[in-house]
Amino acid sequence: MSARPGADAPGTQRPLAPERIRFLARTPFYAARGARARVLARVPVTSALRYRPPIFIIGCGRSGTTLLGELFAAHPAVRYRYEPYHRWAAIDPMTDFLQLYSRGEHHCLLGADAATVTARRRFRRLMSAPPGFTLVEKSPVNTLRIGYLDAVAPEARFVHIVRDGIDVTRSIERMAAVTRRMAFRPPLNEWWGVGEAKWTALVRDGQAVGYYPDEVCQLTTDAQRGAYEWLLSLREVQGWRARLGLRFVELRYQDLAGDPGTTLRTVMDRVGLPCPDSWLEQAIARVSPANSSAGTGLALPDQMCGDFNGFQASFGFKGRATLRNPGGRGVCGEERGQPGNRTSSRSR
Repeated sequence: MSARPGADAPGTQRPLAPERIRFLARTPFYAARGARARVLARVPVTSALRYRPPIFIIGCGRSGTTLLGELFAAHPAVRYRYEPYHRWAAIDPMTDFLQLYSRGEHHCLLGADAATVTARRRFRRLMSAPPGFTLVEKSPVNTLRIGYLDAVAPEARFVHIVRDGIDVTRSIERMAAVTRRMAFRPPLNEWWGVGEAKWTALVRDGQAVGYYPDEVCQLTTDAQRGAYEWLLSLREVQGWRARLGLRFVELRYQDLAGDPGTTLRTVMDRVGLPCPDSWLEQAIARVSPANSSAGTGLALPDQMCGDFNGFQASFGFKGRATLRNPGGRGVCGEERGQPGNRTSSRSR
C-alpha cells in the first residue's frame, strides 16, 4: 500500500506567515548561498591539510542537537558547522531534502551506496577543519544517513542525543505551524521544507525500506508526522549502534539538562577531546533545566504506537502514545522492547 505524501495532510492548506516584502529575497538568498557552496566544492584540497575524522552530532530534530552543538562550538579544539545544508547540497544534490538549493531527486534516508567518489572528494573540500582542530557537524537529518556519512568520512564518530518522543513531536508540531512564501517557488514550511519536500522524501524513503508502509498514510497531523520521523531516526540508530562500536556515543537530553558536567565529561572522553575546566564551566552555565510535555496525548496507528512506546520505555521516558482508533483500549496493548530489531528491507 502506498501513501500519497501531502494528500489529506496538514500541509495541504497551510496559512502563510504575514510578510510584505521579505519573501521576495528568500529565493535569491538560498540560490546565492547554494551557488557559493558549489564553487567552494571545486576548490582543490591543500595537500598539507591533514584529515581528522569528524564528529557528527545526530538525533531527531528538536531533541537537543542545537544545544549540544553550541556546547561543542565553544570548545577550543573544535571547528563547528551548524546544519550546513547548502554545503551538503554542493557535495551531492540528493542530500537537499528541503529543496532549498536544488530541484530534483532528493532523499532523507541515504546509505553507503549513495556515497560517490565525487561526494567523498567534495566532503573533504567543504567539511575540513584547520590543522589541530576537529570538525563537529550538526544536522538532525544525518540521523537517517549514518551509512552515507560512514562512507564519505571513514572513522567518523557519532554523538547521538535522544529526547522524550512526546516532547519532540509537540516541538515539531509548533515548528511546522509556520509556513513562509517563496518567490517563484512553493511555500517554505519551517519543518517540512519547500512544498513539503521533506515529508514527501521521508514517506517515500521510509516506505521503500519497510518502515510502517501501511500506516504512514494514516498520519494526519504534524505531531503524528513528527512521531514518524522520531521513530525512523531511532530505528536507523538502532541498526548502526553495534556496527559503530566505540565510535558511537549516546546521551539523553534530560541527562544533559539535569547534570551537564558529568554528561559532558563522559561525552568528551568518549570522542577523544580534552575537557578543559574553563570550557566545562561555561558549558554548564549555558544549560537550562528541561521542559516536558509528557502529559500530552499522541495517537498513532498500532505498529507505530507499539514501537513508539517501546522506545520510550527503553530510554526511561515517561510519555506514552495511545492507539489511533483503539476500539475502546487506552494505551497500546503491547510495548515492543526492541523496536529497531524488527525486520526492515533496508540494506546496511
